Amino acid sequence: MKKGKITISIVVFFITVMLVSSMFIQFRTVEKTNSMGIDSMRENELRQEIVSWKNKYNEIDEKLQSNNQKIEEYTNTIQNNQQASELIDNELKEYNMLVGKTNVTGDGVVLKLIDTLEQSFSASNLVYLVNELKYAGAEAISINNQRIINSTDIVSINNNQYILVNGERIVSPYEVKAIGNKDELDKILNFENDGFVPYYRSKGYTLDINFQSNVKIPSYDKEIILKYIKEEE
Repeated sequence: MKKGKITISIVVFFITVMLVSSMFIQFRTVEKTNSMGIDSMRENELRQEIVSWKNKYNEIDEKLQSNNQKIEEYTNTIQNNQQASELIDNELKEYNMLVGKTNVTGDGVVLKLIDTLEQSFSASNLVYLVNELKYAGAEAISINNQRIINSTDIVSINNNQYILVNGERIVSPYEVKAIGNKDELDKILNFENDGFVPYYRSKGYTLDINFQSNVKIPSYDKEIILKYIKEEE
């Protein structure tokens, strides 16, 4: 986009130089009229020459106004292109944040789920937690620094011997981060008896929960491929 802005600016600069140069050439042409010949002109010839000069002046003035208008149009075009470029840049940044392609930070919660000899967390437990976080309005989620997006798979392998997230193996302790409204997250996660935290603690699972003001979540580092959807014509 920056290359396009520079190209437009160079084009406008050269057009402006050409227009101004043509004006100066016409001014110099008027100035070079032989002033010595005026003394020998008859009155009618002098009047005709004055009229001719006046016409040339009017033509130059009209061209000057026309050139100024063109310069203004080119300047407005550049400004509009810059505004459009800035708008596109902002929309692209927002889109990348929404689909998980940028590192993000903000208020949120960090949960640490720890396997023990008595109880181990499964992929389905993590899926349940992710759904609870989404229900609470979380805008970004990660598990062991694997960004969770719409196409993320959280699956168990070999009878829950290990878990894959985004195709990457993760192991306990499972650090689950979420960015969102802390009050809403707290209300859903700690909902009496049925919230994720009290429910799993009552079943003997070991987990910690900590609300923070600077939760950092990394970007999704893989290519996002849409196989089945397309824009409607």
